[in-house]
Amino acid sequence: TLVKRRNVAEAYQKAFSEKSWAICPVLKDEQRTTSYHLYLLRVRGVNREQRDAIIQSIFDGGVSVNVHYKPLPLMTAYKNRGYEMDDYPVSKAHWESEISLPIFYDITKEQIQKVIDVVKSAVESHL
Repeated sequence: TLVKRRNVAEAYQKAFSEKSWAICPVLKDEQRTTSYHLYLLRVRGVNREQRDAIIQSIFDGGVSVNVHYKPLPLMTAYKNRGYEMDDYPVSKAHWESEISLPIFYDITKEQIQKVIDVVKSAVESHL
């Protein structure tokens, strides 16, 4: 449910917001509240190769993560029309630094803590 996913996102938010390398997603503002469907953590200042190495370290730590954000210039229809990723530096930076963390209804407190610990360790070992 929404309440459970919100609790997971808030645990991540608390754990990562203290880290200078973390760019945490906005969960709520004056007009909107997220559905907590995804938790899109970004790592400040990394490029795609560094992000991929961090992801591999997270996998090696027993946690599955993903990259959900894919900019339009990387999609075939747009590539075929001549769109280049380098023409969109903000989108490129978001994509290269983003890691989607597990957030689902029946994740346990122990699993949440494992995600937090493994992600912190992986990022900090690559910075």
